[in-house]
Amino acid sequence: MKKDNITILYVEDEQNAREALRRFIERFCKRLYLAENGEEGLQIYKEQNGEIDIVISDIRMPKMNGLDMVAQMKCIRKNQLVIFTTAHIDSEYLFKAIELQVDGYVAKPVDLDKLKVQIEKCIIEIEAKEAQELLRESEERTKVVLETSQLGVFIYKEKFVYVNDIFAQMVGYTKEELYEMDSWALVEDTKKEFIHQTVFKRLRGENFPLVYNDTILIRKDGTPLTCRVNTNTIRYEGGYAGLGTAVDITDLLHTQERLKQLAQAMEQMDEMVRITDKEGYITYVNEALVRHTGYKKSEVIGNTNRLFKSGKHSEAFYRKMYEAILNKESYQATFINAKKSGEIYYEDQVITPILSEEDDTIIYFVSTSKDITESVKMQEKMKALATLDTLTGIKNRYSMNLAIESEIKRSKRYKSSFAIMMFDIDFFKRVNDTYGHDMGDYVLEEFSRVVTANIRDTDIFGRWGGEEFLLLAPNETYDGALILAEKIRKSVELHNFERVGQITISIGFTICDDNADKERLLKRVDEALYEAKERGRNRVVYYECNCAQMC
Repeated sequence: MKKDNITILYVEDEQNAREALRRFIERFCKRLYLAENGEEGLQIYKEQNGEIDIVISDIRMPKMNGLDMVAQMKCIRKNQLVIFTTAHIDSEYLFKAIELQVDGYVAKPVDLDKLKVQIEKCIIEIEAKEAQELLRESEERTKVVLETSQLGVFIYKEKFVYVNDIFAQMVGYTKEELYEMDSWALVEDTKKEFIHQTVFKRLRGENFPLVYNDTILIRKDGTPLTCRVNTNTIRYEGGYAGLGTAVDITDLLHTQERLKQLAQAMEQMDEMVRITDKEGYITYVNEALVRHTGYKKSEVIGNTNRLFKSGKHSEAFYRKMYEAILNKESYQATFINAKKSGEIYYEDQVITPILSEEDDTIIYFVSTSKDITESVKMQEKMKALATLDTLTGIKNRYSMNLAIESEIKRSKRYKSSFAIMMFDIDFFKRVNDTYGHDMGDYVLEEFSRVVTANIRDTDIFGRWGGEEFLLLAPNETYDGALILAEKIRKSVELHNFERVGQITISIGFTICDDNADKERLLKRVDEALYEAKERGRNRVVYYECNCAQMC
């Protein structure tokens, strides 16, 4: 997929990587700008003054990193499309990327197929926005045409005996000129004889079925005027006459063509569209909705939006939505809906009430939405990478730091205590040296499973680094923490680790007091762990004040 007017900015500090991907990215755009660092990329972005469609950037770079660069770009253009490529899975960087709402993330070494998918997703989003803009412009033009439509009225015998100002303006004659003209004089030559005969039939009092005819009238300047004409036989001044109304439909015919184009655009756009009446019954859906949900149009039209409910939202969620739209306000939210197959999908949806021009009441609702399931899954994956240890699946050091700060605040607020424990696998280096790093990884994973099985749901367990682990036990005192620590130590000692056999752990723990801060707590528990290892390992040591006590 290549868009002829797409412009891409690619920012990469490594020359070899930049040159290799340059040739690949050029397939997807008309113009490609290259930059060696964030500072240079931001300068190019500003010089192009909003013409950059997609930014592809590394994160770690000299002078200015990719995150800071994109943050400044987003200040200039909030909806700028961004794809990050990086070899570094750093928790803080990933969280910043989530906050910036990036549109794609590809790890290095770059998988070209994955990068292709991310670029094409961005191009599809650009095309969808362009289609939306065309839709908006077409709606505005149609509204102007309909608001300026006018009705001409005329009464005729052999000649016109009455015309209103609108009819005179339509055909370009003055009223006085029309009153001197035969009533069939305005029609095109091929129809004159037929209209001539019809006029005399009306003058004899004959009536004809009520029919609206699209008739071409010839203006004074010789140009044709397409009108939708209706005529009736009426009593007039002791005899009969014809009463006619004419609507200039020249613009209406063009409008119908525009509406046809508009309908085609709605059918072709990737965004899902559905229209419901004021009672909530669906009256229209486009092909994108059918394609995304798996329902046929016949299964959706006449039904309500409850058809798509997944059960993932509370009643309060829907109550908030109804309060907004019934108050004649647009409502935007991410809906978790279900396809016909039962598969869950995420839908970024905008619901807009359409109001009557006469009395400002709601006549129907228009919903436009986009399937953002892939984007949500990517954000969840990035969040997991940022908060979980990739080997063991438990919390990582970044998450544990946040948890300690949170527990300290909670402890001070509610005057409660909590225990913090640090574990170290005894002689872990021997495991790696004897059995290899794969077996060492297995021991770390299996150890994490053993500990997780022996703690409460409220306890917070994570990997601090290497073979060191940290555990927070909220609302725990010395006695309870000691029992928990011994339980974990014994469970590990009795567990049979494949090939390795039995291993032991050393544990240091302390209790948070009113004056504790994170650094002081970590220093205490680290000293307690050190003391446990110095006293022979496979034991629990408690730190209180300035001394470590054997437990």
